[in-house]
Amino acid sequence: MNQALSDVVKTLRGLLFLPFWHLQRFRRRDPNVWVFGAWSGQRYSDNSRALFEYVVAHYPSVTAVWITRSQSIYGRLTAAGLPVAMADSRDGIRWCRRAGVACINNWTDDFNERYLNGAHHVWLWHGMPLKQIFEDERRFLRRRYSFFKKLKMSINSFVFPYEQRPPIDSVLETSDFFTPFFQSACGVPPQQIWDDGYPRNDALLLEGEEDIVRRYRQQYPDATFVVYMPTHRHHALGTTPFNAFNDFGFDRDAFFSTLERGNYVFFNKGHFIDSAATVTLSHPRFLNVTDDDYDNLYTFLRGMDVLITDFSSVYFDYLLLRRPILLASFDYEGYVNDERPLYFDYSTWQAPRANTWPELLTLLEDHAFTPPSDGEIQLFHTHPDADSCQRVAQHILKEVSR
Repeated sequence: MNQALSDVVKTLRGLLFLPFWHLQRFRRRDPNVWVFGAWSGQRYSDNSRALFEYVVAHYPSVTAVWITRSQSIYGRLTAAGLPVAMADSRDGIRWCRRAGVACINNWTDDFNERYLNGAHHVWLWHGMPLKQIFEDERRFLRRRYSFFKKLKMSINSFVFPYEQRPPIDSVLETSDFFTPFFQSACGVPPQQIWDDGYPRNDALLLEGEEDIVRRYRQQYPDATFVVYMPTHRHHALGTTPFNAFNDFGFDRDAFFSTLERGNYVFFNKGHFIDSAATVTLSHPRFLNVTDDDYDNLYTFLRGMDVLITDFSSVYFDYLLLRRPILLASFDYEGYVNDERPLYFDYSTWQAPRANTWPELLTLLEDHAFTPPSDGEIQLFHTHPDADSCQRVAQHILKEVSR
């Protein structure tokens, strides 16, 4: 079936289903059934995972079910004795139809969005906004779309409301600093934006160590562990994954020399969307990290001494550790002009900034970094503690009991 015919068939099916989507709002839902999912049903991670595991462990009155589209995740959770269902299975549809609460990490295709109209949609989201998100991002990107693509988007918005303009009942943030941005992006009033903190950040402040960190600590007990975590670029969704080691004045010999002289171990953790990037560097003090190398990203981050990032919200998360951060804003102009504009001045982040690899290596050579100030932590975190899961769970219970 060619793409045009496939789109027509999908649209017709969507039109037929549309009345059932709207009628769901009149169906009684169980406020004690909560469904969770992450990253289009393909990952078990992030705020959704942290809150799901907390609710399962601490709230027996709540039936928490992880909804997935991945057979491997389904098998893993089944083996661990955790409640899980495939999104398009009979059980998955049944749980989504019953659920009074849907905890969203990325988008409503984290589970089976077709059967969730009328549930309370809690957007846990996956990062505090430095760069534009939701409708603000869409408005920025639409300027480059053709008339026909805009027309198609308008039709899809009507036919597939659960995909294109899903309900937003509550949004999670770490500080009211972000409230105006979520208001603009989500079109919700301040009272629907909760500054309870991010569930995934609890792992930063709790005990635990990933095996990969433990192994390298044994090998390099006195080294400074540096993790590089750039955000993804939209072009990675096409054909060109972001690879900073191919540009911006990178010199392999100078890089390795800096690691050796400064007694660093460098962990390169690219965004999973850029996982196709080919990084060919080879050195005992350099490791290209993938999601298969750890169980929990935030437990892994807990073992790092310095973070290097660019425009990623991991900056806000890592502040809770009160450890140094460096900014590698190699493609700043291109990013804000072609990818996404920023909500606030980049200089609001107080970390030292490098525009090229030589500048970054100089910062590492000089150990030109210090822990963040109390003021910066307080600006971005109302609750700099490990109790976010508890606050969010209590807030949801209060909301659905009204």
